[in-house]
Amino acid sequence: MKQVLLYALMLTAVEMQAQDLPAPVRLELKGTRSWIKVSWNNQAGKTGYNVYWSTSRQKPAVPAATLPANSSQYYIQDVTPGARYNVWVEAVNGSQHSKAATGNVAAASQWTIEPNADKQLDIASSAAVPEGMKVFWHDEFNDLLLDRNKWHTQYYSNIDFLKKENLTEMRNDTLPEAAYTLNGNTITIFTNDSLPAKAWYPNGRKISSIQTYDWGKNENLLDNSRGGYFEVRVKRSFTGKPQGLNTAYWFDSPGPDLKYYLQEGTTLEGTTGVRPKGQVFEIDVFENLDAQFVLHGHVDNHGEFVHNLATHIAEGIEHKDKWVTHGILWTPTSIKHYINGKLIKEYTDKHQIYSPNHFMNVFLGSYGGGGSVSMEVDYIRGYQWPLEDGNELPNPGFEANNNLLPWEGNGTLATTTRHSGGHALLLQPGQEIAQYVYLNNDQPYKLEYWQQGNSQLLATVENMKLVTGDLQQAATNTTSGKGAFSKEQLLFRSGKEFGNNMKTVKITFRNTGNSPVVIDDITIRKK
Repeated sequence: MKQVLLYALMLTAVEMQAQDLPAPVRLELKGTRSWIKVSWNNQAGKTGYNVYWSTSRQKPAVPAATLPANSSQYYIQDVTPGARYNVWVEAVNGSQHSKAATGNVAAASQWTIEPNADKQLDIASSAAVPEGMKVFWHDEFNDLLLDRNKWHTQYYSNIDFLKKENLTEMRNDTLPEAAYTLNGNTITIFTNDSLPAKAWYPNGRKISSIQTYDWGKNENLLDNSRGGYFEVRVKRSFTGKPQGLNTAYWFDSPGPDLKYYLQEGTTLEGTTGVRPKGQVFEIDVFENLDAQFVLHGHVDNHGEFVHNLATHIAEGIEHKDKWVTHGILWTPTSIKHYINGKLIKEYTDKHQIYSPNHFMNVFLGSYGGGGSVSMEVDYIRGYQWPLEDGNELPNPGFEANNNLLPWEGNGTLATTTRHSGGHALLLQPGQEIAQYVYLNNDQPYKLEYWQQGNSQLLATVENMKLVTGDLQQAATNTTSGKGAFSKEQLLFRSGKEFGNNMKTVKITFRNTGNSPVVIDDITIRKK
């Protein structure tokens, strides 16, 4: 009887002790090539937290970090890219520790977008975002460290390579590092008398810049080769009288040489240009402390930069110390400029197409010598038309919006007759609809579509020549529809371009009969 009573007392003491222990924390992990962010729910009444990590499954005996009571996150730095880390976090209450919350995450070398990213943005993008486009890349700058899966921090560009400025430093990976701070909500990219520690130019002018392509490593972190809509929200400032004052959001052709800067037919120091005359090699969405938009591309046959292809300035907008949203819509045949959601200028001439057909290096930077220059960035976001299940055609079922974008023509949405979903496209006799689309070059493709109606439908595929917009027929097919939907197909090959550059292809459907035609569920897939 005494033994039973003693055992019961021992159990009661253990239960009381267990009730006094901190509850386990809930753990969230985010891994990049340079750091791992560990987040947890802060628990009231706790005296601190212990954080452990290891590339093995064995929990270390001693915590690698001991944090105060108000902590809810920690950054594990100097990680090995690609390695998988096990992480443990304990809540501490005096001498007592909770059961460790544990998780594992890879120090991922490449960034991937989170599911439903459009619904997780802290502040809404402007009204300039085309309806139906989705976020495919973005940075909200909500961490305390820069995400090096998205950004490089050593500035370099085509013009620098052309002039051989800091060429040795670029090749030796000793270029000046950008100066910036993050506060968990924004990033401020700046220059002042102290930072960057090394000036870019002999006259003392400094450059702080982050960008998506690294010339020295020839590494691209953002595949934007299909274009899209790109938007930043920034506040730009300066103090004193900085020489060469500049703040810039711009796109530049990549390296590691000058082939995208030089025009076709020009060879300079062993590099032959691949850029057709009239195509941009650089797009400045804004520079200086105003809203000058510049399309650069006029280079002579000796490789000398001559002039821009086009430029304009948006008047009447205050920029210094003001939050302003800047956007650019880059399509296969046009470039459009927006400020605060308003269209400022569009370049849409299909016989003078400035659009690049390859990925572009995206820059955010501040420039100056003496005084200080700064650009605070709330976010940068890239939107594209979503492509699903190997289909490379945007808005293939006419479900993305009510204005048919990015289709062009005089067809109308059909809601009563459709093959699937809530919409199809209705073409009356003589009407047509077309879309210019970026495809991989020199590849076999299959165009498939569903057709309904007792009329003839002409489907045409044409390869487009860069800049001039001249079209060369790749395939055509005339089909007679029926009362029910029937599936049709057309085989074609995309035209050839340099390397992995994209090929612009025009897809056209025209009702050549005497009765209405409905088309739906169009796909373009590699054969």
